[in-house]
Amino acid sequence: MRGLLRSLTGAGRSQHEPDWWLLAIVSTLVMLGTVMVFSATSGMEPGTLGANSYLTRHLIFIVAGAVAMLVLMNVDYHIWRTLSFPAICITLGLLIAVLLVGTEVYGARRWFDLGVTQLQPSELAKPALIVYLAGWLGPQGDLLQRWGRLFQFGCVLGMLILLVMMEPDMGTSLVLATIGIGMLFVAGGRSVHTGGLIVSGGVIFLALALSAEYRRERILAFLDPESNTSDTGWHLLQARLALGDGGLFGVGLGASRQKFTWLPAPHNDAIFAVIGEELGMIGAALVILLFGLLGYRGMVIASRASDRFGMLVAVGISTWIIFQALFNIGGVSAAIPFTGITMPFVSYGGSSMMVSLAAIGILLNVSRQTVSLPKRQQATAPTRQVLAAGAVAQMVEPSFGMDTLHPHVDHPPEQRTREWPADW
Repeated sequence: MRGLLRSLTGAGRSQHEPDWWLLAIVSTLVMLGTVMVFSATSGMEPGTLGANSYLTRHLIFIVAGAVAMLVLMNVDYHIWRTLSFPAICITLGLLIAVLLVGTEVYGARRWFDLGVTQLQPSELAKPALIVYLAGWLGPQGDLLQRWGRLFQFGCVLGMLILLVMMEPDMGTSLVLATIGIGMLFVAGGRSVHTGGLIVSGGVIFLALALSAEYRRERILAFLDPESNTSDTGWHLLQARLALGDGGLFGVGLGASRQKFTWLPAPHNDAIFAVIGEELGMIGAALVILLFGLLGYRGMVIASRASDRFGMLVAVGISTWIIFQALFNIGGVSAAIPFTGITMPFVSYGGSSMMVSLAAIGILLNVSRQTVSLPKRQQATAPTRQVLAAGAVAQMVEPSFGMDTLHPHVDHPPEQRTREWPADW
């Protein structure tokens, strides 16, 4: 029992304080989201849950997610390398099961009805994909340059995306694709491979978007919202009105007019429009700034991670959070076609909130085992620019041999902080 606890907590490894800036940024987003969920739900239609009920549920989700975050912050992230294969298998099973016996809401089967709440397997797919790819990509090294490895990578990522698209859920599919491509690029995949995946993926997504009528309508509404003001274009027009009414300083907290039955899902997918209306451009810019800072802290943690697995986990989680926020903001502001995806830590949503906070707990544990930059810079090695989550980070590449530190061996902390895998 004692050995199990030592393994879970990483006893014997060099650990220090977590990244408090990251925790402060996430806490600020959660608090802001709680206030905005309460404000947005005060204008819900009669017959739906009242603002107090939404707020109560939202707070329960936050508490559950915070507990998971605090627990995982103290669980050694290396344990997820061992659990990554079972995690991806369970996730694939849940995604298949939800298509067969899941609860259908607005024509989509995305949830299991658990009575007190609902479970959305596609949310679990994000962290499961990250830890699986981090464990798989980490030891590949130069093998990633081969087309055969790219095919294996595409099979796993493609299976997840296909199952999520069948629900259907195009927004989450885009997030999964972004996570996978970002991690592949940072892990050392060839630019031609990454570019090929982006182009081929874009063609496939466009074909899938045009294959369904409601997706075609969303694209047409994006191009010309006023062409269908009674249906698909209605959402974009109302969001545009909300953002426009807010001006620079907003109409005041709780004073939104669009949330009163005009704006669909004001507490969920369209919460950014309510923020823009009530808090103005300054409030909207603050939200964007917070997500930008979150991405920056994530990249700092990744660049100082004690091993390749930790680096890839940090990149994956940061890419997920930042791009999901960008897809939400872009859809509401009509910068990109509307995808119907939540804003992490801000929107109302049980599975999204709990899983996102749990992922931050893993990222915080990676930050507890980071190596200081002076130690990293002792190795004379070339630098490489890496793009992930929209941020450019400089990452040092030591030139040790492949047998210096095998990624699957539990090395003493003094060795692990001194030597690095060759494929950095």
